[in-house]
Amino acid sequence: MSKLDQKIYKKIIFVRHGQYTSEPNEVLTERGRYQAQIAAKVVKELKPDKLFASTMPRAIETAAYIEKECALKTLQKDFFREGILPGLEKVTKVKKAHHVAMKANKVKADKAYEFLFKAPKKSKSTVVVVAHGNVIRYWVCKALGIDPKKWVHMDLEQCSITTIRIDNKGFTTLLGFADVGHIPLKHRTYI
Repeated sequence: MSKLDQKIYKKIIFVRHGQYTSEPNEVLTERGRYQAQIAAKVVKELKPDKLFASTMPRAIETAAYIEKECALKTLQKDFFREGILPGLEKVTKVKKAHHVAMKANKVKADKAYEFLFKAPKKSKSTVVVVAHGNVIRYWVCKALGIDPKKWVHMDLEQCSITTIRIDNKGFTTLLGFADVGHIPLKHRTYI
C-alpha cells in the first residue's frame, strides 16, 4: 500500500456557465459574458492543466473565455451536459416522460463522475470543468458521500466556482462551493 502523498492530488475546479438567454440556442447574455471574463481571470490564478466543457452553447462560450485567459484548449465532452436528474421529483411534479430522461441523464452524469474522480497516481494537476448547476451539484453530493438525490437542496449562481481536491488514496475534500465572491454584486445572477 502506498502512503498518502501530499504532493499527489488532483483539484477539480467546476465553473458553472454564465447567465444565458432563454432562446433556443441559449447563448450568454451580456452579463453572462462579463461573468465569464471575471471567472476566467480567477481560474487563471489557479494554474489549470486541462479545460473541459459541456457541449451546450452556454458552457462552450463560457469555456472560451477561460481558454483564452489560460492558453488552454477546451476539450468538449457530451457527458458534462445539463440534464434532469433523480431527486427533482421530490420537489416538483415530474412528468412520466421525464423519468426516462432522468435515468439516461444519471447514466451520463455517473460516467462523467467516473471520468473525473479518479485518484491521481503521480504528480498534481488542476482540471477545470465548465458545466451546469444540476450536474455540478450532483457530482459534489457523490464526492462527499451524500445521497446524490440531495443535489436539489443546493444551488449555484452563474459563473460560481466549486473546488474539490482528490488525494492519491481517492479521498475527496470540498475546498469551496458555489463561490461568487469574484463577481461584483450588481453583476451576479440570482435565480
